[in-house]
Amino acid sequence: MSDSISIGWYGPSNDYWGWILGHFRDVTLLTDRNVEDWLAFQSQASDHASQASALLIAIDSRVEPEIGLVKRLEQNVAPGNGAVRTVPTGVLLGDDWVGHRRTNPLPETLLTFYWYELYDRLMPWLGDFSNVSLESQAMETQTAGSKRKVSPRVQRVIDTSLSIESRLGCFANAGQLALVIAETAATRQLWCETLGRHEIRSVATSPQNLSLWTKPDFIVIDLESEPLEVRNQHVNSEEGRPEEKLIEKLARQFPDSALLVADAFPRWENWLNLNRAGADILFAKPFQLTGILDTLVRFRRKAEH
Repeated sequence: MSDSISIGWYGPSNDYWGWILGHFRDVTLLTDRNVEDWLAFQSQASDHASQASALLIAIDSRVEPEIGLVKRLEQNVAPGNGAVRTVPTGVLLGDDWVGHRRTNPLPETLLTFYWYELYDRLMPWLGDFSNVSLESQAMETQTAGSKRKVSPRVQRVIDTSLSIESRLGCFANAGQLALVIAETAATRQLWCETLGRHEIRSVATSPQNLSLWTKPDFIVIDLESEPLEVRNQHVNSEEGRPEEKLIEKLARQFPDSALLVADAFPRWENWLNLNRAGADILFAKPFQLTGILDTLVRFRRKAEH
């Protein structure tokens, strides 16, 4: 999905990690022996490189050795160390971290993402470094952070959100039309009001009423969550989940529309099946809508080229 940034990857590359890696064309798999050398080289070359770079550290478990590397890198981004680090670093957390972030706290100076936050948080954050001078942006962030008196982690979230908002102006002006599919009237109303705040027109309906005379630019699918034991039965059956059948039907009915699917309890096996059914963008609840829209814009640009 992204050809404009070079990724240094440290950590596992199977399952959902491999899915994330598949979104980047230029990836260097790093080890204990070369990760810090790669980081130093990219820092020195960033002023002259035509392509931005970022380091992503994937950590499956709360007791993995990758945590030691993360804590060593903390010195590179600590406030007041007299140096501006030019290579952004993101830490990606696996399923074992869900609900346990306080058990083994990571440095506040590093930005963290769960694996299922690829489209609404990770990709938009990386997008900030694709066409901007990394050093000048880091200086601006440091200056802004010193005025706002917030933690580095919170400051980065604020800066990313502001950057995304500035990029979404063209999206709203393009007259986008969204089709919202949800089972309850309350969910449909919530989506329509939220999209309306971004000046996006929307039409809402239920999964049972898809005889529509409309041509949406993208479709939001937000269904009520099944109990976990029911979901597991669907995963192991040949028929699959009803949600997968709905996605397949929508992909046939609206072949030119991007399919955005919300999921309250992300599991890799489920996401893999949803992706195979035709989902273009998957996101967990709660999510960052501006990040999802920003990723959608990138999908469109890539398709046009």
